[in-house]
Amino acid sequence: MTATKQELYNTIDLIPDSVAKELLNYADYLTSKYIEKTMPDRLIIKDNEDLKKKLSERIEKIESGKAKMLTVDEAFEEIDSL
Repeated sequence: MTATKQELYNTIDLIPDSVAKELLNYADYLTSKYIEKTMPDRLIIKDNEDLKKKLSERIEKIESGKAKMLTVDEAFEEIDSL
């Protein structure tokens, strides 16, 4: 364990459970922000309008034969391969 992680662990060990839960939520938030920075833009849904736009574009590609319809498992496999 690195010194930084050990210091973090020691700090977490001292705080009450209610604060620890908030800290975990913040850690999840930071992790998601890091993931967003590393993922291709086409996989990030910014808001409802962005979701509608990306779904419409995908439907158009499928209907025109430029893309194939993926099963849920295939979609997850494609995401996992990134």
